[in-house]
Amino acid sequence: MNTTKRYAPALVALHWLVFLLVFTEAALGIYVDNFVAPASKASLLGIHMIIGMITLVVMIIRIIVRAKTPKPAHLTAGNAFFDFIGKLTHYGLYIFVILTTSTGMIAATQGQLFQIIYGGAGQLPEDFMNISTFVFHMISLPLLILTVFLHIGAAFYHQFFLKDNLMDRMRFGK
Repeated sequence: MNTTKRYAPALVALHWLVFLLVFTEAALGIYVDNFVAPASKASLLGIHMIIGMITLVVMIIRIIVRAKTPKPAHLTAGNAFFDFIGKLTHYGLYIFVILTTSTGMIAATQGQLFQIIYGGAGQLPEDFMNISTFVFHMISLPLLILTVFLHIGAAFYHQFFLKDNLMDRMRFGK
């Protein structure tokens, strides 16, 4: 019988770190893509790429820690369909974080962005959509954002409608 009431502190820290990294990464990527002049993109794109690589590593660590640490018992939403969507959402978060960061790194490799940004070899492409993997990167981002909002909405539903204190499970303390 599982008597754990909260997630392990390492998992809590990784959960919120991934959230912070994904939020920062998405905001920076959208900003660079839509509001930065081409001549100024390189330095911010370099930061975006570094945060993306860190996000991928932290997410992989999070998956490993989650698999190896005790977890609280599943809380039902009181509806089989909502419970199914909850599982799907959690898997979707893992998949879309890994997919978005991986396709970004592959696109950077295909577009020779590592050499351009960190090595000073050449100019940034005028249109990133000519990089095939970048298209997948741009498709996976809104799916990731949608999944994050679904996750947050479900947490609020549990906390404020069902009043089952779900959010207590993902915080530090006893």
